[in-house]
Amino acid sequence: MRWHTVNYKAEDNSRSLVDRGWWLSDLPRLMLICRMRGHRPVVDGYGPREPGLHATRWIVCDRCGVRPSPQGSLDPEKYQVGDSYTGPWIPLTRVLAADAWMAMLGLRTVPVHEDDQGKPGPWPESPRGGLGGQVVVGHRALSGFSIGFEVGNFGSDHMLEAHLRLGHLLAIYVHTEGFGQWVQRRFNPTGYESREFRLAIGDWQYRWAIWGRCGYWSSTAPWWQQGYFSFDLMERLFGPKQYSYEPVGDEQIGIVRMPEGDQHEVRLRLHRERLGRPRLRWRDRLTWSVHWTATPGIPYREGRSIDSWHVRVDDEVVQKGAWRTAALIALGEKMSQMRTRNGYRPRAQEDG
Repeated sequence: MRWHTVNYKAEDNSRSLVDRGWWLSDLPRLMLICRMRGHRPVVDGYGPREPGLHATRWIVCDRCGVRPSPQGSLDPEKYQVGDSYTGPWIPLTRVLAADAWMAMLGLRTVPVHEDDQGKPGPWPESPRGGLGGQVVVGHRALSGFSIGFEVGNFGSDHMLEAHLRLGHLLAIYVHTEGFGQWVQRRFNPTGYESREFRLAIGDWQYRWAIWGRCGYWSSTAPWWQQGYFSFDLMERLFGPKQYSYEPVGDEQIGIVRMPEGDQHEVRLRLHRERLGRPRLRWRDRLTWSVHWTATPGIPYREGRSIDSWHVRVDDEVVQKGAWRTAALIALGEKMSQMRTRNGYRPRAQEDG
């Protein structure tokens, strides 16, 4: 078990009285039913079953969401997501023998016997998870009242999330990592869209979501599931605020040199962002951002990486033609902060 906190007030020089994040990681998951009755293996994955289109299938426990190691690589033509799995497994004795050879030879990966290609391995003996959150007191950027609960998807870092925001006074955010996969498996087992319950009052609007898609407001959704009502006279007269962006110039290549010693090639594209009302274009707020992509992604925790994102740059560096350098520096700082929060160091740095 590990405890870690970050003082965002000191890092970001914010004007809030308190802005602190916390993580309690490497916690054992109880999974009482699975420990008493055994795991329930089912087929999981993504992608269609039609020939010529990419699809992947693996094994997961339908109750606790734990995957065996290896998780398996099944034929999408034979296995459909949600089916019970009764196929072959890699024998435990063979896995133990491979572990012994790995320890003796100092290898990082377990060699897989040719007869075991694609088969799932044994279940992990002690799955771990974590809890995290953030507390903000007296932040000027916070406004209105909001309360919500989110259920992640099978690709989420955070399985469950909850928040409470009381205007400029207080905001509390809590999330789980690993814990809550039973809820995710029951209510949101497929796809990459998390779901939320949310009630928010602020900026002269009343918004609600009942099992709506997180971060997405649809005009075609039923009124009871997702919607808002505006009390804003400016919106009534001049239209709602709208966000748009467009690329500027050609794509450029850059190298992000991380403080931990590793470096990554990224592709950068400058964008002009606009925020304003349809009938008040002369008052639009204009900003700059740099969208980047990297193949492969930049790792920020064990087994996790980010392959696309964006960073902000100001007018001065754009006018001077230095936006590429500023974006690379900002990107390196962002990724380094994420590594610090997750206690991650690249393997090359560890081996050195």
